[in-house]
This record gives sequence, structure tokens and C-alpha cells, in this order.
Amino acid sequence: MRFLTPTLLVLLLGFSAAAQPAEVAPGNSLEEVRDKRNALLVVYKSRIIDAGDRERAIIEDVLKANPEPKGRYRWVYTQLARKLNKYINKYNSLSPARELSEADYVIFFNVVEVRRILNTPYPYGELFVIVKGSPESLKPPRVVWRARKVLYAEDAIGDLIKDLKAVRGES
Repeated sequence: MRFLTPTLLVLLLGFSAAAQPAEVAPGNSLEEVRDKRNALLVVYKSRIIDAGDRERAIIEDVLKANPEPKGRYRWVYTQLARKLNKYINKYNSLSPARELSEADYVIFFNVVEVRRILNTPYPYGELFVIVKGSPESLKPPRVVWRARKVLYAEDAIGDLIKDLKAVRGES
């Protein structure tokens, strides 16, 4: 009986720990955008490199950017928008914004490089979700989610959609 009681206790603790939801890395949660609908997609190559405060530099660059992509980034934008549009059509929990003033948050893909394999372009970069600031509540704009690493564009937007579905309880 002495052996059975500690073993049962260890098993019960193990099951209760497994039942807990997996914790998200601090500063990388979409909880803030759970109820927000309007998103602006921005795609371009950020020319700012600031090792001291990288997120602030990215936010300033995005806030000044033209949301309508130009040149070679138009194709990358179209690839990302196509995947987002599938999500929008299926769940109706997201709406595209045309300007920054209409958006609740910004989905920003920073193109790091475009690899050409067998004469086909593969854009790689970093994906960020930036929540606009609120002067009334003294909250500055901030990055609330970022891709885990530099990824192929469609994989990065796929990870974002998967996390959005999880946060919003969509299957």
C-alpha cells in the first residue's frame, strides 16, 4: 500500500500537468487580436537594422510604409493575400483593411531574400503582427506575434493562420 499511494500521486500530477494548455512564449501571443477584425497586410523589405531596439525600428518603418506593394513585392503580397482570403472566406472572423487608419492590427511580412530554385522564386522572410497603439490608454504600437524564424512566405502565413484559429477557437 505504501508503494501504491506515491505512485498514484505521481500519475495524478502527471495527468494534471498534461491537461494544462501549452504555454505560449511571452510576448508572442495573439490574445490581443482575438476580437479584432480589421487587418492590414504589408509586404516589403525593411531597410532598417537596429540591433538595440529592433521592434521599435520595425514598427516605425511599417507605420510609414505604403500598404500597396510595388514591384517584385506585389507577387509576394498576392501569395500571402490568397492564403488569408481562404481563411477569411471560411471563418469570416477577419476583414481586410485598405489603409492603416482602418486597421486594428498590421500583418507585416519583411522580405529577407528571394531564392530562385529552378527559375521559380521562393520569398523568405519574417512575419510580424503589430497592434496599433491607443493614445487614450497610453499604449504604444507593439509587436504581439512573430514567426518563430525566417520562413518561406506561405509557411509563415500558415503558422499565423494556425495560431489565429487556436486563439479564436476555430477548427
